[in-house]
Amino acid sequence: MFIPHATAKPLQLTFSVSFLLFLIGTWTALTLWAGYLSNQHIDYWRINAENKLMKLKVVFFAQQIRKSQEMLDQVRENDAHIRTLLEMKSKKDIIEYDGKGGPTKEQSHDLSLFLEGKLDELTQQDIFRQTSVLHEETRRRLESFTEVLTHVEHERALYKAVPCSWPCMGSLTSTFGYRTHPLYNSTEFHSGLDIANARNTPVYATAYGTVHLCDWQPGYGRLIIVDHGYGYRTYFGHLQKIMVKPGEHIKRGQLIGLMGDTGTSTGDHLHYEIQVNGQPVNPARFLKKHSGDIVQKSLDGGINVRQ
Repeated sequence: MFIPHATAKPLQLTFSVSFLLFLIGTWTALTLWAGYLSNQHIDYWRINAENKLMKLKVVFFAQQIRKSQEMLDQVRENDAHIRTLLEMKSKKDIIEYDGKGGPTKEQSHDLSLFLEGKLDELTQQDIFRQTSVLHEETRRRLESFTEVLTHVEHERALYKAVPCSWPCMGSLTSTFGYRTHPLYNSTEFHSGLDIANARNTPVYATAYGTVHLCDWQPGYGRLIIVDHGYGYRTYFGHLQKIMVKPGEHIKRGQLIGLMGDTGTSTGDHLHYEIQVNGQPVNPARFLKKHSGDIVQKSLDGGINVRQ
C-alpha cells in the first residue's frame, strides 16, 4: 500500500504470488547473465594477454634460433678453414670446392616473415622445425670437430713416431746404399748411416717409442732397436754402452747409449738405421726435414753433424 502525504486516498497495489515469482526469477536470471558476461569479458582479456605473451615468447625464441644459426654458420666457416689448414677432408668430403645447397621452401617462408618484421606470426610447428634443423646442424658440426680432433691427434702421434732428428754428433763417414765394405773389400748394401766420433759420444733417441731390443747382435755389436709405431723402427749399432732396457718408453732426444767400436767395425762410430714396415730406408730422407740440425761438408770429405 502507498500512503501519500496529501489528503488523497491511499494507493493500494496488489500483486499475485505468480507475478512476484516471475519478478524474482527474472532478476535472478539477469544477475546470472550479467555475471556470465563479466566472466567472459575477464576471460577474453586474460586470453588476449596470454596470446600477446605467447607471441612475445615466439619472437624471442625465433630471434634466439636465428642467432644460434648465425653462430653455427661461423662455426662451419671455422671448421672449413681448419680443415684447409690441415689439408684434410672428411670421409664424406665435407670440404668440396663445387659446393651445392640452398634454402628450403619453409626456410624462405621464415626469412620473409623475418624481413617483414612478422616473427610473431611463426607457429609452434615453425619453431619446432627450426629447432630440429638447428639440432641436426649442431650434431653435424660436433661430428666434424670430433673428426678434426681425431685427425690432429693422429698427426701428432705420427710426428712423435717419425725419427726426424740426428742421433749423435760427429762426421758422416758412410751413407745409405751400395758401397765397398771397409773390411771385406766387397760391394755390399749399407742399410744405414755411419757417424764417427770419439768413444762414449752420447747417442740419443730420434723419436718417441718403446725399446724393442737391447743385445749383442752379429755385425751390429751392442745394438738398440726402438719401435716407434706406425711401422717405424730405428737401429743403433756398435755401441760401447747401452743405457736403456727392453720395454722402456723413451722420448725424442733421450740419452740411450754411448758410441763405441763393437761388432764389425773399423773404429768408433754409430751405425744408424731406419726401417719402415721391415724395410731399410735412407735416413737422410727424414734428417733433412729436421730444421734444428746443421749438416755441412768437412775438410776431409766427410760431413760434420752439429745439433
